[in-house]
Amino acid sequence: MHRQERHLRGGASRLALCATLCLALAGTALTAHAQALDTLSQAFEQAWASQPLPQSLSARRSALASSRQAADAWTAHPGALEWRAQTDRPGTDRGAQELEVGVALPLWLPGQRSRGQALVTQEERALDARLASARLQVAGQVREAWWTWQRARAELALASTQVAHAQALSDDVHRRVRAGDLARADAHQADGALALAQAAQARAEGQGLLAWQALQSLVGSAQPWPLHAPNDARPGTPAKPAPASLATEPIGAEPVPGASAPDLTEHPLVRDLGQQAATARQAAELADTQSRANPELLLGTVHSRDRRGEPRQRQLTIGLRLPWGESPAQRALAARAHADATELSAQATRQHQQAQAALEGAQARWHAAQRVLEAAQRRATLAQESQSFFDKSFRLGETDLPTRLRIAQEAQEAARQATLAAIDLAATTSAWRQAAGLLPESAP
Repeated sequence: MHRQERHLRGGASRLALCATLCLALAGTALTAHAQALDTLSQAFEQAWASQPLPQSLSARRSALASSRQAADAWTAHPGALEWRAQTDRPGTDRGAQELEVGVALPLWLPGQRSRGQALVTQEERALDARLASARLQVAGQVREAWWTWQRARAELALASTQVAHAQALSDDVHRRVRAGDLARADAHQADGALALAQAAQARAEGQGLLAWQALQSLVGSAQPWPLHAPNDARPGTPAKPAPASLATEPIGAEPVPGASAPDLTEHPLVRDLGQQAATARQAAELADTQSRANPELLLGTVHSRDRRGEPRQRQLTIGLRLPWGESPAQRALAARAHADATELSAQATRQHQQAQAALEGAQARWHAAQRVLEAAQRRATLAQESQSFFDKSFRLGETDLPTRLRIAQEAQEAARQATLAAIDLAATTSAWRQAAGLLPESAP
């Protein structure tokens, strides 16, 4: 009894990381093929660089700079040059001539220039908010693809480990059959367990390939996927030992949620809609000032003579062109701008409510994932302890092979659940950060 307790205490220190055993295998399985995706944040930066918006950002900022220049100009629109000539040559041909040259300068309507400047400033803020919102949306896609890939890698590593164990057991059973300690039926059972493990490994390879390709399509690269798992044991080949060092966290784990709730008014999706609403309001205010066409200031000079030989007379002309009435098209434009502002303001309020609900749901799922991981780790530790007892009992001939296979299957399933629970906890952490409007970053 005391010896068994000492064995349990000694084994606990070695098996406390049982839940993350296959994470280490997964980390070594594709090292040569995933150097460009060491962390989730690196995958996100690569995915963002391949998006259309950042590639067009320079042109959009140039357009805003041109709008700023137009809003800061002294005239509402570029001026127009006027030229007019008059002569009596087709008629009396006495040499009468008149030449008029002038410019027409469109004037700002009251409040139009200041509101136009305010609109450009707001459009710059809206572009920054749209950029942050697009980055967060890409981050959500990368996070989902990343953790799908991590689960696939873990499943492949678990299946590879199961194949290695099944191969080792099959070799041991065949050796004992040759020695006469076991029947040939036991060898068939061991080979059947090995074939089942190899089939599971093949399925895991297929799922892993799909997950890898989905992630690669997001990051815009074409890194190859290995055709076989690292511990691809087959009949007649020795099983590869498990690594001595064990990983303690899934690859790409992010910082855990903090104690204080984030300010959702700065959430990128909420701020994007809020800035769009503010832009629509500024556009509506500008449209209100543009109820009619812009007046024009006319400046010119006239050179004329009545007859040939007479000196030319020079005159300066000044005038003002005032449009009559209001423009129905401008009223329609102002009405649409006010409607857009109202709609976007309502959407921003609704988005804030949805962000709050999403954050609360993500927080609850994160706490639940913590409890699941703790329970799965306890189960995995106990299952592997039991497997070690039955391994020894089987070697001593005190336990039959079916019982040995059942206990091994239970231990492998417990290790699988613990490994996936660790990945699920990291994934729910990413989901919480996504709901909080935070971009991917590596855990300290």
